[in-house]
Amino acid sequence: MKIFVSGCYDILHAGHAQFFKEAKEWGIAHLPKRNTGQVQKVDLIVSYCSSANLLLYKGRHSSLPDDNKKILLEAIRYIDKVYKGTDDGGVWDFIPAFLEEKPDVLIVTEDDKHADEKAQFCKEHGVKFVILPKTLPPVTPTSTSEIRRKIRTAI
Repeated sequence: MKIFVSGCYDILHAGHAQFFKEAKEWGIAHLPKRNTGQVQKVDLIVSYCSSANLLLYKGRHSSLPDDNKKILLEAIRYIDKVYKGTDDGGVWDFIPAFLEEKPDVLIVTEDDKHADEKAQFCKEHGVKFVILPKTLPPVTPTSTSEIRRKIRTAI
């Protein structure tokens, strides 16, 4: 089973890791029951927002170079494959990777502002669309915006 997620992931934090963990666990819990003797696997595929697209989409410069972001995402144990989104795709920067991978499921969190459009996109491509609740990690919660504010005030 291929699970696909996308996001900016500009400054990686525990909330992102929690989402990746829950997306992978959702896939494991929903593997089809087969008695074939074959090992069933869940691949979590992540598409992250490029620096150019982040500037275009959110109007701010990336905190990390794209190649750094890729290495950090690849180091997270829940993730099996990482793609950089297109440089001009806005919220839809993940489409080329999505079409290449042909995932079984697209997972977003409940605060995804484009959930309705993504659900329709999945329906058109025969892909299951899943919304997970936004669960706080078992550590002090933070966000990319909060980290950026703290860095600005520390300087």
